[in-house]
Amino acid sequence: MRSKNLLITAVLLVLSGWMLPGAFAQNGDNKPLTDLPRQFSATAFGQAGAAAGKSFGVNLYVTGWTTDQQVQDYISVLREKGPDGLVKAMEKTSDVGRISPTGFVGNGFRFARYRPGKDGGLRITMVTNRPMSFGELYRGGRSTDYQFGIAVLDVDKSGKGTGQLAPVCKIKFNKNGELEIENYGQKPLRLANVYLQK
Repeated sequence: MRSKNLLITAVLLVLSGWMLPGAFAQNGDNKPLTDLPRQFSATAFGQAGAAAGKSFGVNLYVTGWTTDQQVQDYISVLREKGPDGLVKAMEKTSDVGRISPTGFVGNGFRFARYRPGKDGGLRITMVTNRPMSFGELYRGGRSTDYQFGIAVLDVDKSGKGTGQLAPVCKIKFNKNGELEIENYGQKPLRLANVYLQK
């Protein structure tokens, strides 16, 4: 199933290099939401398939922002070498944050960008080359073509909001030169009750 709404819009905007001064948090610290590090918490809800009706807590830590030059480098690699090339490029960079279900270590992500949202808020997009188990790689099934995970947060100036989490997806340019995001088998998880912890 292809997601052509929130996720693709968010990724297109951040890949175009749009990152402007951010909103100020209204949680008493008087720092811009873009000041780092930042930690958000949310509840993830499954919307389809085996995950439908299930929920769990998730924490998202942002410790760095991807630079304009890195964005341009990633775009060039994706155009020239495809998703496999982008995975290799991301493997050479350091984590700029982490996403973890409550009670678990979770996984680092390699890309984090933001743009102004509504009423002084932010849209934050995080992307990573997802880790794959030895069993998944050994079997070599279709899921190994879906090498990325994407999270998008839409928060207001106080750091509260909603989002989406697509843990298994494919990012590529199609024959028309348009960025395309395809989810593996189900809709992204809905993130509700997003709030800024610190």
